Amino acid sequence: MRWLILFVFLSYASHTQAQMVFTTRAPESVNDKRQEYIYKLLDLSLQKTEAEFGSYILELAPSGATMKRSLVDVRRGKYKNFFVRNSVSTTSLAEMEAVPFPVDLGIVGYRVAFTSNKDLLKATKTLADLKKYKIVQGLGWLDTKILKSNGFNVETAGSYDGIFRVVASGRADLFMRGVNELLTEWLTYKHIPNLTYDEHVLLYYPLPRFFFTTKNNKEAAKRVYRGLVIAYEDGSLQELWKQYYGPSIDFVNLKSRRFFEIENPFLQGVDDSYKRYLYRP
Repeated sequence: MRWLILFVFLSYASHTQAQMVFTTRAPESVNDKRQEYIYKLLDLSLQKTEAEFGSYILELAPSGATMKRSLVDVRRGKYKNFFVRNSVSTTSLAEMEAVPFPVDLGIVGYRVAFTSNKDLLKATKTLADLKKYKIVQGLGWLDTKILKSNGFNVETAGSYDGIFRVVASGRADLFMRGVNELLTEWLTYKHIPNLTYDEHVLLYYPLPRFFFTTKNNKEAAKRVYRGLVIAYEDGSLQELWKQYYGPSIDFVNLKSRRFFEIENPFLQGVDDSYKRYLYRP
């Protein structure tokens, strides 16, 4: 009996050790829903590649870390196979190992605004009109650099939860969000006094976001990429994407808005093969 118990234990231990551990970013707060889709998507890509690469365990890094902090942890290789979704730029590609697949299919580049005045942008006719307003964005987000490079007045805030209070209080005029994010965030934060959202303007700039991991973590990145492509080709990725983002895209009502487009200068020289996977409303 002792030998049987030992055999079972050793078999379990061997199986556990054989599992490849992956880590992804945890929510910044209890109200932060942004990471749910990312966790499910990474898990889906790993499921699709079990036959080729073996079993895995997907863990969350400690909660509370901002994007800026998480990217520091990625560069340092703090956690095993740590994958974080981040906006693509020549800098991020040079500093980290990228999985060249747009994880949200590019939809986050279509931006709408939280504000404290529902009619603030009602009379906005030109980009020059839009640039009159102060925008608040998160610390370490590429959006800040993109907007500033196009002549917008932008300030940053460190706390994701706190940004909604900044714009609701009027300390900033606009908080730009992806059309895939607005509904979930509105349902989560609408209790904040004076917080509302604009119904008149749609701003677009190319904003592909990839999974990034520690530099030269090529085998793990290869597995994640292969899993994403398989999931896209069999339609399971699009099904997950629609589950999480479809209701918000419908809620935003894209066709009713005035459309403005600006450039993302941080994509110059980036291989554009990812564009085949972009969603185009």
